This record gives sequence, C-alpha cells and structure tokens, in this order.
Amino acid sequence: MAGAPFNSLLQRTRLRFLNREAKAIVDREGRIVVYLAGRPKDDKTWDANSAEASQALKTAREVCEKDYREDQVKHPRGCYPIMHAGYSHGGGPKASASNSQTWGTTDLQADALRCLTTCRAFKRIAGFASSAFRMAAPRLFAHYVQVLKDIREDRPYLKRPFANSVFPTATFNLGPRAVTLPHRDAANVPYGWCAVTALGDYNPKLGGHIYLWELKMVVEFPPGSTILIPSAVITHGNTPIQEGETRQSFTQYCAGSLMRWHLFGLRSAATLARQDPKLKEKIESNAPERWAQCLGYFSKLDELPADHAAAAAASA
Repeated sequence: MAGAPFNSLLQRTRLRFLNREAKAIVDREGRIVVYLAGRPKDDKTWDANSAEASQALKTAREVCEKDYREDQVKHPRGCYPIMHAGYSHGGGPKASASNSQTWGTTDLQADALRCLTTCRAFKRIAGFASSAFRMAAPRLFAHYVQVLKDIREDRPYLKRPFANSVFPTATFNLGPRAVTLPHRDAANVPYGWCAVTALGDYNPKLGGHIYLWELKMVVEFPPGSTILIPSAVITHGNTPIQEGETRQSFTQYCAGSLMRWHLFGLRSAATLARQDPKLKEKIESNAPERWAQCLGYFSKLDELPADHAAAAAASA
C-alpha cells in the first residue's frame, strides 16, 4: 500500500480518512490536539486553487534550481528544496532578534518567495488554515494573536507572510517528491499547532499519508487538504508516493523562540539574565505551572461554543 517499511505501522494503527468533512482528534481529557481541517466545504474551485499553488511551487523550484544551498536540499525532513518566509527569533546574525527571515536566501530566491507569498492560491490556502485554527482552538488562536501583536508593536517592520493568516512563518516544500521522513519540528512552539497543506499530483489512497507516530494513526492526506498538528511533540512524516507522482507541501507555524522572547519581556534569555536574574529564575521555576497553562489553551469539543463567544467578546 505505502511501502514495505510502513507495513508494521499500518497494521497497528487506525487508518483515518481525511475527506471534505473536518474531524477532531482529542486526548483522554477531551482536548482537541489534532484537527483534520480538510478543505473548504462545498468549494468547487478548491481543486483548481490547489493545482495553481502546486504549479507556483514547481515554477519556483525550476527558477531556483541551481541556486540552493546544500542545507536547503538535504535536511532532516528529507531531500527536496525548501524556502522560508516570515519572521522568527534567534539563529545568529542571519536571523537575529526577530528580524525578517531570509536565512541566507539569494536575490533569486527572494524574488521567488515574493511570487509565492503574493500568489492568490497561497493566500487562500493560508487564510483557510488560519480560519481552521481559529475554529478548532479559539483560546490558542487568541494567545497567538496577542503575543504576535505585542511583538509587532515593538518591531513594526515585521511582516507576516500572509496578512490573512495568524502564523508568522511559512515554509514552502517545493518537491517534486516532498515526502518527509519521521521528525518533530523542534523550532515550532511546543504547545502550538503547525498547519500542513498537501499539494501535488498523487493518489492519496496509495501513498502520501501523514502518520502521527505516538498517536498510532495514519491519515489519508489528499492534495489540497490541511491538517493542524502539534508538530514539535508528535513524530510525523509521510508514506511514499507512487512512481511518476509528485508531492509538495506548504506549512505555517510560530517559532517557540518567539514565544520565549515575548515571555522574557521582548528580550533574549541572556539579556534577561543580565538585566533581571531574579525574574529569569522565577520564570524557570514556574515551568510546571506554565505548561499547565499552555495545555489550557486547547479547547474541548463541548467548550467550543463558549470559547468562541469569549473570544468574540474579547475582540469586540
């Protein structure tokens, strides 16, 4: 079905089907921890939109074919070119203190990124993923909004890749066979969600599934579909696709380093230690309580109506 290395995994998991209907995966306490957003309901233009986005990735890959650094093609997630847009924190002189994220891209790649971030198809995908995030985790979404608002007020030059999406960072996995290896995204905020949208031309019943290892689940992942997962704490990847098929993907997330920078009063850990060592010690000693607070950002199914009402009242 998806290659011999995955036979044992498939035999001991529940195969979930990601179709046009959204589905939530909850933990033993009823919290929504993974959201299968699928695609916009009854939108007959979505397949064409996904194909347009896929073509944009193909064009970017071909334009920049001889312009990638080795670490942009060979990385922990697999062997295919990637490009990033948005902003983060840390990373030395190339991405210091919440600067715009270029990570050493060339002028040619910067032009390709501008084409991708202004592409109508990607704007629609980014907006849908952000709306799905708001729908399934309104408290966590509101937390993102407030933290990133504070950061942008301090550094107004920072721009999100897509104005209609809450996420400050986006990654374009250009393909043509962007099948990821088992991994966790250490850069993502541990209690946050990463929005992953599959693109390309492959048979989702025969390959390209996304597997969530600790949950013992394999999910059919058709082109044009979106899933939201806590990618920093759940090992995930894709099953192989068939010969002659193509697969790409588009992800949006918020770096954990940005959340830490905000927690430390819009400064680095080193600066906090130098300016206010007692506060740094207090923050570190409160880690267990802070983790419980972070879990509280995840809504339970029966809490969603009240959480949406509270979020609407707070933003009014």
